[in-house]
Amino acid sequence: MSVRKPIPRGVKKILRAEVGFGCPVKGCGNPYLEYHHFDPPVSVKPHNEPEGMIALCAQHHKKADGGAYTVDQLHEFKKDKTNANLVKGNLDWLRKDLLAVVGGNFYYETPRIITIDDIDLVSLVRDEDGYLRLNINMLSLESEERIIIDENSWENVGSPLDLRSPPQGKELEVRYRNGDYLYLRFVELDTFEQAQKRYGTDIFREIAFPITAVEVNMTISGTRIELTPTMSKLGGLQMTGSLSSYCGGGVLIHNSGISWKQNPIWKRQTLVEETEYPNVVKVNFGRR
Repeated sequence: MSVRKPIPRGVKKILRAEVGFGCPVKGCGNPYLEYHHFDPPVSVKPHNEPEGMIALCAQHHKKADGGAYTVDQLHEFKKDKTNANLVKGNLDWLRKDLLAVVGGNFYYETPRIITIDDIDLVSLVRDEDGYLRLNINMLSLESEERIIIDENSWENVGSPLDLRSPPQGKELEVRYRNGDYLYLRFVELDTFEQAQKRYGTDIFREIAFPITAVEVNMTISGTRIELTPTMSKLGGLQMTGSLSSYCGGGVLIHNSGISWKQNPIWKRQTLVEETEYPNVVKVNFGRR
């Protein structure tokens, strides 16, 4: 078993900036990233040295773990500044003003999109360059691992029934066996007319375009909490059709009385362990 300390936030920042904040594999550019230790692998030396690490999306990280890329290829990914600049340019939609579309309501420049019992389930922050960075902390009645993303960095995922995160990062979908579900879709809207046509309302007349809308679908199985872009069910209460701007939060639920049980042990466990293959490591994500 390799013993390695958690990756420092500063190291993650270096690695994200190095690849232009998106996966460096040609044609990908997904902004939701993991961190691959390759020179040397953690089975040889449990380290967090950025010179021997690279930021990759979850799909290409798995391929790297399986030996799909040589050490030289990974170093070339790290040095390819032309591709890094291209990836960064393709993520300009993350620099626009944000409109959250959730529960049949609209929240303009309101980064805390869903908060339950003081836990931010879905939120975004802007970095020093003005790019939106996604945070997810999914709740559940099950004592199992659930998805956690910290400023676009994958921290946990558990054992989903289905997980989908296509290149460019404009969709993220995760479904668990008990019915817990989250689907985010980012949509670029260049004009008021586009927004009016998409959502069937002229409520956006005071908003300056272009913007990026994030449409949120979320179900917490076993509760009466269900949200879609067009509808909300919050303990039997339904509210739709309003626009709020620059608020402290979008969907806010306090003192729900629910005992949340997700992610019971993941932070205390070693995330990386060696395998029988010298150049392959296993990302544990806190599973038992």
